Parts: sequence; C-alpha cells; structure tokens
Amino acid sequence: MPDHPAEAEAEAEAEAEAGAEAPGPPDAAPSGLAAGGGLESGWPGAGAGWAAAGSGAPVVAEIRFAVPAAAAAGFPTAARAALDALARAAGFRSGRLARALDEPESWLLTSEWDGPGPWRRALSAFEVRYALTPLLVHAVDVPGAFEVLAAVDPPVARDAGGDRLDVDPAEAAGGDVARLARTYCSDRAADADTAAPGPS
Repeated sequence: MPDHPAEAEAEAEAEAEAGAEAPGPPDAAPSGLAAGGGLESGWPGAGAGWAAAGSGAPVVAEIRFAVPAAAAAGFPTAARAALDALARAAGFRSGRLARALDEPESWLLTSEWDGPGPWRRALSAFEVRYALTPLLVHAVDVPGAFEVLAAVDPPVARDAGGDRLDVDPAEAAGGDVARLARTYCSDRAADADTAAPGPS
C-alpha cells in the first residue's frame, strides 16, 4: 500500500494502462479502471444524472426453482424459511421470493448482498444450509450470482437539512425528489475468465 498520495496516483495510472493493453470482448461489461479511464468516469455511455462509479459492487444472487405440483404445497413455507435465514447473514441487503405469472411451477429466490464475499459466506452458514439444501433438489442449474454495474434507486425526497425521506413515486410530483442513479466498477480481475492457477 503506497504511503504517499502521489504513489497511489502513479499506481492507479499504471493499473489503468495495464487494463487498456488487454481489452476484453467488444460486448463485455466494463471492468475496473479500464472501464472509463479513471475512478471518476463511471460506465461509458452513462448520461447526466449518473453518479461517479464506485468500487465494491453489490451482488444480486438468484436461485431459480422448477417445483413440480407434488411439492408445490410446502415449497413457499420452506423457501420463506431459507430467505429468513439468508436475511440474518452479514452483508444481506434485501431478498424476495417470487413465482412466475405464466408458469406457476417456476419460482425465484433473489437476494442482494454487499459483495461476493458476504454471499458466499452466507451460503456456508449452518442455518442457511439447513434451510436451503432441501430446496436445491428443485433448483435449475443456471448462473446465479451477478455483479451490479449500474443501478437506479426509487425517487427520494430530502428535507431542509438534506436528510433522505422515502416517498411513494406517486406522491413525488412537485416535490424536491430525485432518483439516485449510479454505476460501479467491476471487482473482477481483467483476466478472470482465462486465468488458471500457476506454479507456486
């Protein structure tokens, strides 16, 4: 860790140059400093009203389930217990249990986390394993953890002191209300898809 701000700036510039030398596929999401040339630039193409990119991207985790009719009666209660167990884990932000409108056997357990570490640690907690493991017999094998790169929060109002007041969007007309739109720099290594363990 550099002791002087000039050293930190030089390191950041070197990392940005290294990232620029190894571009990813043309449709890849931006990653780290190479995404826009600096910490303050955010995701290219983000328009006015978007806050500067921050690090420490949150993670959205999804587990999809295909629940047969024979197991449908007990599934919501068991899935709610799993969601409750996840909610008690450190780094948990929010969670939902949802059912597909057009396919009643399709369910989705989604949660948001402070990052990949809290999500992975939550999965290894005994309470979560105890509640979630029996449901996994119905899980659909698809990718389930997603790094958030852009987000827009619901409208917020601020009082005279600048403190945030939650408001219903329907009540927002005419007030001092703004949406909080922001981007995140990816925490993935530039070579995450191609790197392999090497000799020690």
